Amino acid sequence: MMDQLFEYGFDIDKIQREDNEKYEKSQKSKYLNHSKSKKIKDIPISSNVPKVPKDISFHLKNRKPIEWVVDSFGAKGACLILAGDKGSGKTSFLYRLAEAVSSGEKFMMELETIKKKVLVWQADESTNNALNKLHRMDIKSGFDIVFKEDGWEQLNIKKLREHVEVNKYEVVLIDSISTLLANRGINFKDMEVAKPLYELNDLASELNILIIINSHLNKEDRDEVNLNDLLGSGQISSAVSDIWAINKARIPQFDDHFIVRCLGKRNCDDSILWNLQGSYEDLSWQIKTVGDDDLLPSKKVEYRLRILRLLNENPRGLHLKEISLKLGCSLKTAQRCTTQLISQNEIGRKKRSSNGGRPYYLYFPLLLGH
Repeated sequence: MMDQLFEYGFDIDKIQREDNEKYEKSQKSKYLNHSKSKKIKDIPISSNVPKVPKDISFHLKNRKPIEWVVDSFGAKGACLILAGDKGSGKTSFLYRLAEAVSSGEKFMMELETIKKKVLVWQADESTNNALNKLHRMDIKSGFDIVFKEDGWEQLNIKKLREHVEVNKYEVVLIDSISTLLANRGINFKDMEVAKPLYELNDLASELNILIIINSHLNKEDRDEVNLNDLLGSGQISSAVSDIWAINKARIPQFDDHFIVRCLGKRNCDDSILWNLQGSYEDLSWQIKTVGDDDLLPSKKVEYRLRILRLLNENPRGLHLKEISLKLGCSLKTAQRCTTQLISQNEIGRKKRSSNGGRPYYLYFPLLLGH
């Protein structure tokens, strides 16, 4: 044992073992670092690099004003759901909407439309049933339609995108999303149901088109429809731009009384409730009356035009109370009409301070550039 020691008492073998271990560790470390650097170097850099954050003023310059394809109902760049019970008229509602938009005529005798090229995707009804319904409605031409029997039985967003881009469709009406997803084995109770809806919403936004989806309600015993009545409401309500409902009136005020209401989200006003009268003869629709504290859509258009004229006559600006008094309408009506005109970039406004009270806005003609 003593032969293995230096005169200073060091164990030579032990020192050698430790040196060898240190060397092996250092070599291993160099190899790993070299491998990591090589792997990192070999990984292709994504072209989808996040953009540098910028002040909101920069982005607001690129804001697109709301453009209603169907006044107060459907806007460009939006994906909305029209939910209803079986037999509530969802399909004929879509066909009449397609007819109105493809010709640029009023929808339901009240709603202004902008003429657009329309595609109807019919997955609920058979081809012959759909054609018989269109014949009964006296719709002979005007928009394109595809059927489930022709290879459109499942939701294929890639295929839809291709057809929209090639054929320049600006409005797509789908009847119904429930059937298309069921044919893919997706149940509305599944969490994955939201993913294709998000994709449709993204498609509408990216291509700046309007997509309207028919869907079903989950029960029929109710006084009025709300968000909780939507089939798969927990998953789909956050995946689309707007949600509307159509149902037969529980206590009808007239023959063939149906109700269409906005359940809210981004574009539509959740105070909107339209009492519709259907027609058994040709499955047409007419807005007869509206909900409390609301106006017929045509009356709102009239007030918006009057506000534009009024502000042109008062270029220094008017506040809401002045607009309300001069037009002889309620403050709420003036507020709703000016809000829509602001969203469409048709008028401007400036905030003004009051003496210790809440600030108010002055509304003015946009072209004057206050």
